[in-house]
Amino acid sequence: MQISLTPQMVPNNNLCMIGTVRTKETCPKCRGKFKGQPLHCASCLTIPRRYFVHFHWKGEPIKLYTGKDGHPLDSWERAYRLLTAMRNEVDLGKFDPKDYAPQEINNLRFETYVLAWIERRSREQERRHISKSYLKGIREYARNYFVPFFQKISVRDIREAHIEDFRDHLPPHLSGKTVYNILGVLHKLFQDAFRRRDILLMPDFPHIQVGESVIKWITEEEQDRILARVKEPVYRAYFMFLMRQGCRPAEARALKWEGVKLRENRVIIQAAIDMNEYRPFTKERDVRYLPLHPDVKGLLEKLPRSLTGFVFVNRTGRPLSATRVRTHWQKAAKAVGIHIGCYQGTKHSLGTQAINRGVSERLLAEFFGHRDLRSTRRYTKVMTEALKGVWDSSPKIVPIPSPHKKD
Repeated sequence: MQISLTPQMVPNNNLCMIGTVRTKETCPKCRGKFKGQPLHCASCLTIPRRYFVHFHWKGEPIKLYTGKDGHPLDSWERAYRLLTAMRNEVDLGKFDPKDYAPQEINNLRFETYVLAWIERRSREQERRHISKSYLKGIREYARNYFVPFFQKISVRDIREAHIEDFRDHLPPHLSGKTVYNILGVLHKLFQDAFRRRDILLMPDFPHIQVGESVIKWITEEEQDRILARVKEPVYRAYFMFLMRQGCRPAEARALKWEGVKLRENRVIIQAAIDMNEYRPFTKERDVRYLPLHPDVKGLLEKLPRSLTGFVFVNRTGRPLSATRVRTHWQKAAKAVGIHIGCYQGTKHSLGTQAINRGVSERLLAEFFGHRDLRSTRRYTKVMTEALKGVWDSSPKIVPIPSPHKKD
């Protein structure tokens, strides 16, 4: 396809486009020209094998030999459909000749566009605007779901129906939360495309119903039983830290001695580990100053100091790996017959225990570093101790006599 574009060739609703379908071929029998609509040789009744669309836009001639899909214009019908579509775009004020340039067409194909989008997101990760784990999820979604479905469709042609079909095409075994996350990443891709003006219309996305998950938690007594099975001092101190300080596992793994103020009985949470790489900020990019629990302080005082400066380290001085942490926790929990993950058995359990002790949502949110109270509110779902008041028959409120009641 040959197309000559100049900076002046931009959409203008006040201009009309006069175009026609032509061919460079001559009749293979009589060598005469093809004429008429559709093009044919009146004498030999032959037709061309290749066509092109010829029109003028702002005084510039443009010749198109393939459609947006890159398919050659090998029939009158295919060529005329292309010309009609272009005329409609002019009437709607949406025509842009760049949409028909070969390189532009290729760049807008979904399988090409998503790779360029991921590359831009990779540069964001290098600047630490997004996490490595989030970037990994994007790549997995693109490879496993986005590209196999959308393939060569232009991002400008994707509409609500395509998005709904994509949702329905996802494997049925995926949880509602996973489907929600997949469509969330796809929505971000289209948001970025719309912001960059790579697409002119932002398709609507279907609403995904995500069922409320059941919060798993354990009591302090059950936590102590698990801790009793953890023999290595560094892992025992690490799990105790998670149970009492309520930070995320990645934040505890990134903790350095400079953030532990033993004399002042406080600890500073300001970093995290992202896929085994130290990141000098937390998920919420906040800095939290927390009181140091006495039980935690006692175990920290017994830990040796590593030259790397990290508190919870392996034999080489590197921060504990997520895999090893998970292995130690599962082994200890299984030994006492408690089936719960490390995150639920530590941070989630602390939140639930606190709510059942009557700690307010706002205080717990401040302690956990939640910017949105909805993240904290999940723990109120299991405040079973407070809900026992429904059964309490002892009077709590003294009734006020009616002012209209006579003595």
